[in-house]
Amino acid sequence: MNIFMQCLILSFVLANTALANETVNFPSDDENWRPYSGMEIGKVKYLSKDNLPSGFKKIAVEEVKKSDKGYEILPEAFFIYSRSYHNRLRLESDIKPKISVTLADISSTELKNYVYEGIIPDGPTINGPWTSVVRVFKRNDGIIVMLREWDYVADGGSIIAIKELMNVTVANKPAMLTVKKSPSSENSITDLDWFTDTKHFTISVFDDVDIKNTAYNRKWLVNLANSIERNKTSIKVGEK
Repeated sequence: MNIFMQCLILSFVLANTALANETVNFPSDDENWRPYSGMEIGKVKYLSKDNLPSGFKKIAVEEVKKSDKGYEILPEAFFIYSRSYHNRLRLESDIKPKISVTLADISSTELKNYVYEGIIPDGPTINGPWTSVVRVFKRNDGIIVMLREWDYVADGGSIIAIKELMNVTVANKPAMLTVKKSPSSENSITDLDWFTDTKHFTISVFDDVDIKNTAYNRKWLVNLANSIERNKTSIKVGEK
């Protein structure tokens, strides 16, 4: 199995580092590392950092230390790239034939009331087919909200979720809410990640849900994720 697939729950670390143009060391770079034999395609396992193979454990320990602070500091380059998404937006009608992931029906969620800006192909290949896409919305107060869905099973993937990083619950299952800030603290993005038997979901809010005394707080974000999970009907892009 691809090492990236086994490192799925840590993929946010790898992506953020890549955006900052820094070098990423995968667990497989360690000569003593061996693929985790307990993983199965399409399975989610919640493991303590202390029960991980050495390559995973080193990364997990560092991430737990960061999470203990309540937020993670990332380079300004990460936020510049994240906010420069407009040139990556596409029309669903233009890319529909190459989208293979089945998108969640959001018609009964709050997202339906936001301005829908478009969709971004997110991998695994540049030109498709795409098993991962991001739908982009603008909230009523102008804040950007992105919904990413990855059919990791279609890519032969599995998930190792580190228990110590799971700090909220979505659909009665452990989930991970993380706040990312720039060194100046002028830019923030909040991510909520959760997993099903077929998908890795991420809601990204271009704001810090923990510092503002508004309706758009941590509880609001978790409720939004739960509303997506409650709607069990799924639709293919372009279907009514």
